Amino acid sequence: MNEIKISVIIPIYKVEKYLRQCIESVLNQTYRNIEVILVDDGSPDRCPDICDGYAKEDNRVKVIHKCNGGVSSARRSGMASVTGAYVMFVDGDDWIELSTIDICVDVIRKAPEVGCILFSYIKEYPDRSVLSHIMDHAVYFKDEEAEYKVYRRLYGLSEQELDHPERMENIVSCIMKLYRVDYARQGKYFDTKLVGSCEDGLFNMYALYNCDNIVYIDMPLYHYRKAGSSLTSSFRPQLIQQWKRLFSIMEHIIHEKKLGQAYKEALSNRIALSITAIGWNELGNPEHGTLGHIKVIRDYLKQRKYHNAVKNIKIGRMPFAWKIFMICCKLKCAVAVYAVIVAFDRINKR
Repeated sequence: MNEIKISVIIPIYKVEKYLRQCIESVLNQTYRNIEVILVDDGSPDRCPDICDGYAKEDNRVKVIHKCNGGVSSARRSGMASVTGAYVMFVDGDDWIELSTIDICVDVIRKAPEVGCILFSYIKEYPDRSVLSHIMDHAVYFKDEEAEYKVYRRLYGLSEQELDHPERMENIVSCIMKLYRVDYARQGKYFDTKLVGSCEDGLFNMYALYNCDNIVYIDMPLYHYRKAGSSLTSSFRPQLIQQWKRLFSIMEHIIHEKKLGQAYKEALSNRIALSITAIGWNELGNPEHGTLGHIKVIRDYLKQRKYHNAVKNIKIGRMPFAWKIFMICCKLKCAVAVYAVIVAFDRINKR
């Protein structure tokens, strides 16, 4: 029986080229009892007309037209219209497997107490597809395990998780998840312009607080479209300042919710590993050559908060290349750190 209603919110802005694939991957789900909330976030292309067209063809589709406010603003607007018992976010240039909701609902039928379902995904580059696992295998987390293995991990990696430092951000996104609506309504929305690209993690630090029944499905149900190989096109000039605010907000949440030392250590590890994203971002700085890139990296390595974090991270479990990288960071060897970041970037482009 299709008794459980699932809401799907799709924030939309300048994705005309990909929007039909996204919407049809949702409307054509094998599970039919869904509502699809298309949030046109002031898109200046043909996206608004495409949305209205689908609403005319399928009574499961709702359309919200609003002024541009960013993805968090669009998701908030969509949540105000949700009538389902569970909700999923799908970005307008991505798509999902046709069995995604059916698989999730089957989990709910077997375990109706589940508050959130996570699943693995595929990064879709223009020239290749890369499978990304959030964890090593499917698992049902309950009580303290749900808190430590999922909720605490939003703040950063710890212990055996450092075997895979490349998975730092895999769990934080609002996509690749199905939320019970009462948990999703706990989420708080932050402007990307203030905190960089990590507003999803902050949302989940509120949404998943006290969510003590979480299931991870190790199946790639979500297709996450990644931009092309041009670093310059994705350069964010304010990223360092944005992440200072981000880390301060995370520290505030730890204090606000009276979270323990494990959370402080996880956040410290997140800060230590942040040099990778800072470095990759700097590689795309069109105003800097090699010496400029190295200077920015050197200045970041010298920041007190960063140096304290990298000094304390335990590198014993890390892969060999990451150990060398972290040692260079601890020693503030900016030239070596730059060289490793360039090497990592080349490997990622293969």
